[in-house]
Amino acid sequence: MGGGEGSTAREILRHWTVEKLIMCDIDEEVVDFCKSHLVANKDAFYDPRLELVINDARAELERREEVYDVIIGDLADPIEGGPCYKLYTKSFYESVVKPRLNEAGIFVTQAGPAGIFSHTEVNRRSEMNFLQPCSFR
Repeated sequence: MGGGEGSTAREILRHWTVEKLIMCDIDEEVVDFCKSHLVANKDAFYDPRLELVINDARAELERREEVYDVIIGDLADPIEGGPCYKLYTKSFYESVVKPRLNEAGIFVTQAGPAGIFSHTEVNRRSEMNFLQPCSFR
């Protein structure tokens, strides 16, 4: 799910044991831009083991019938109201992801900022550090 820039695909496809990788990203413009301009990831998009799907990740998982060894969520951060917020919910994991995993399958996702502060707090602290009042004579 996600990964339109190709980094996750590049890393997965380094392993010769990977038979097939399905990458589903919602933003075709991002994928096309990255294919053209991110040289480090470019080869991943042309690996014959990659099936690239442009669709909403939830809709694509619901549409497919096969089960997977691994599902990876390389998504935007789970900011409430953001484009991927509903892909970080318990109901999504239980009703959509779990049925698509084989018995020994695993689901991997990022967890947002690795720290004690929320996105709002990180932004507020950044503003405080960089937006100090100043005066000129």
